[in-house]
Amino acid sequence: MTVTKSSDSKFIITDDPFFEGKIADYSKKIKAKVLTLVDLDQIESNSNGHIAKVLFYISRYELEAKHKEIHQFLKNHPTIMSNFIVRAPIDYTGYIALDIEEDLFFTNVPDDAPLIFLVKALANAFTSLQMVVDKFELQKRINVSTNEISKLTKIGISLANEKDFTKLLRDILNSAREISNSDSGSLYLVEKDERGNPRNLRFKISALDLSSDEFILPINKKSIAGYVAFTGKQLNIPNVYELSGGEEYKFNSDFDKMSNYYSKSMLVVPMKDHHDEVVGVIQLINRKKNFQTKLTLEEMKTNSILEYDKYSEELVMAVAGQAAVAIQNNNLVHDIETLFEGFVTASVSAIESRDPTTSGHSFRVAQYTVGLAESVNAIQTGRFKDIYFNESQVKEIRYASLLHDFGKVGVREKVLVKAKKLEDYELDLIRWRFQFILKDVEAKLAQKKIEYLKKHGNNGYVDFEKSIHLEYTLEREKLEEMVRVISESNEPTILEEGNSNFLEEISKMSYHTTDGGQLNLLMPKEFGFLSIRRGSLDFEERREIESHVEHTFQFLSKIPWTRELKMVPAIAHGHHEKLNGSGYPRGLSAVEIPVQAKMMAIADIFDALTDQDRPYKKAVPLDRAFDILKMEVRDQHIDGDLLDIFIGSNSYDRILHKR
Repeated sequence: MTVTKSSDSKFIITDDPFFEGKIADYSKKIKAKVLTLVDLDQIESNSNGHIAKVLFYISRYELEAKHKEIHQFLKNHPTIMSNFIVRAPIDYTGYIALDIEEDLFFTNVPDDAPLIFLVKALANAFTSLQMVVDKFELQKRINVSTNEISKLTKIGISLANEKDFTKLLRDILNSAREISNSDSGSLYLVEKDERGNPRNLRFKISALDLSSDEFILPINKKSIAGYVAFTGKQLNIPNVYELSGGEEYKFNSDFDKMSNYYSKSMLVVPMKDHHDEVVGVIQLINRKKNFQTKLTLEEMKTNSILEYDKYSEELVMAVAGQAAVAIQNNNLVHDIETLFEGFVTASVSAIESRDPTTSGHSFRVAQYTVGLAESVNAIQTGRFKDIYFNESQVKEIRYASLLHDFGKVGVREKVLVKAKKLEDYELDLIRWRFQFILKDVEAKLAQKKIEYLKKHGNNGYVDFEKSIHLEYTLEREKLEEMVRVISESNEPTILEEGNSNFLEEISKMSYHTTDGGQLNLLMPKEFGFLSIRRGSLDFEERREIESHVEHTFQFLSKIPWTRELKMVPAIAHGHHEKLNGSGYPRGLSAVEIPVQAKMMAIADIFDALTDQDRPYKKAVPLDRAFDILKMEVRDQHIDGDLLDIFIGSNSYDRILHKR
C-alpha cells in the first residue's frame, strides 16, 4: 500500500481491502498511514521517535482471531497509543471477553454504515488519542521539570554549603554538565584590578583535565569565552567548526588537537552576580542524549552530538545564577576571613608592642599549640587516640592561642613591662638616699674634726684624723654593702635567705641627720617590693597581671563568633588553669579544662622558658625546659600525656630553628 508518510505518527491498521478507496476523498483530513496487521512492525521505524497514534479498524472476526497477538504487540510497545473501531454491529460486545483492555475500544461501525459516519468516527478516535498523547506528554514534561527542579535545588544546596573553593568550582562545572548532558566543559573566572574593574579571564578548571595549568584570556570579543564575559550574553553554537567567519569571535581548535578531542556543539553562559556583573563563564561542550554515555572521537563527529536546545540553555543559566551566588558568597567569606585574620594579627601586634620583651610570644604559642593539635590528630594509641581536630577546630585553636593574652590591654603598662621589683627611678632614689647619708656622715665627721681642733689644736690631731677616716671607711662600706644587697634583691630571681634577713634589718634602721631629722634607710613600700620571694611583682600587681585572662575572656565573648569558632573565648580563658585546681582565674579542675586549653598551657610555658628576648631572664636550654615542664606535671599543673606528645612530636623544632 502506498500513502503519504504521516508527519505526526498517525497509523490506521485495517483488514478492509477497500478502506483506502473509501476514504480517498478524506485522506487529507485524516492524514494517517494505512497498514495491515502484518505491517505492525513498521510502526516504530516510521514514527521517527515520536509517540505513535494507532487506530485499529478491523472486523470482529479478525479481532477475535488476532487479539492475543495484538495485545502482546501493544504490551511490548508502551509508547504506542491505540484505539479500536470494530467493524461490527452497534450492539456487538464480544470484545469484552478478549485480552485487550476494554477502555481501548472506541466504537463499533457496521460495514453498511454511511461513509461520513466512519470518517467522523476515525477523526474522533484520533482526537481522543491526541488527548491521551497530550496528557502523556504533559505528564512527561511535569516529571522532567520536577526532576530538573529537584536537581537545581540539590545543586543550589550543595553549592551553598561547599567551603572548599576548588571543589566548589568543580561542583559548578559538573552540575552544569550533568543537567545539560554535556560531554565536557570548562570554567573561567573574572579577575579584577585594584579598582575593582574586570582585568582578565582566568581558566580555572576543565572537565577533561582537572589538573590543567591555569592561564588567562583577555576580556574581549576575540575568543568565545572572552566574548561572553565581555558582552554578558550566552552563546549557543551548533557546530564550532562550521562558524560562518562573520562572527566577532573565533574558535581555537588547539585544545582539540592537544587532547585528541572533537568539540562540536557548544553552550557558553555568563555567571552574573546580583549587580548583573559577570563573575565567570561556564563553557559546555558536546551535548549528548545521555550524560553517562561515553563517546568515541568518531562518534563526536556524528549526530550522536546534539545541539543545545532552549530548555538546556534555561537550565544552565539557572545553574550559572546559583554558581555566581555561591562564588560571590565564597569570595565574601574569604574576604571576611582575610579581614578578620588581619584584625587578629594587628590586635596581637598592638598588644605585644606594649611589651617589646615578649614580642612574638602569641604567634609562637599559636604555632606550638597548633603543632600539638596536629600531633594529637596523628596518634593511634593512648588517652587521646579518639580525639581529632578538624580544620575548623584547628583554626579555632589558632585564634584562641593568638588572642590568649589580648586582655593585657587592660593591664597598666607599668605593671606589664615591669622587669624588676623596683622601677629604675625608685632604685635610683634609694641610691641617692644612701649617697645623701654618706655625705651627711662626712659632714658629721668633718664637724668632729673642727671641734677637736678648736678644743685641742694640733696636739694629737694626726691620730684623731686617722680614727675619723677609719670610721668613715667603715660607714661607707656598710652603706655600700646595703646598696649591694638592695640591688641584688631587686632582681626577679629567687631571693636568697641571707639577703632576705639583711633586708629586714635595713628596713628597721633609720639615720639621724645633722639637722636633727630622722631618715629611714628603706621605706615600707620599698621593703615590701624587695622582699618579693620570686619574680618582680607583688601580690596586687600579680593579681592585676592575672586579670588579663578575665579581660581576654570578656573581650573575646563580645565578638560574634561563628559556630565553628564559638569555643575561642573558653579555650583562651583556660590557658592558666591547672589540673589540681590551683590555677586562675576560675580554679578549674582537670575535667573542667578544655583539652585545647591544656595544650595551650604547655605551649605558653614552653615559650616563656625558651624565649631569648626577655632581658630579665635568660632562655633555658631545651633539656632544662623539658625538665621544668615535667616538674609541672608532677605538681599536677599540666597534662603529662599531652607533654609526652609535644616532646615526642618535635613539632617545636621548626619554630625554634626559625628563631
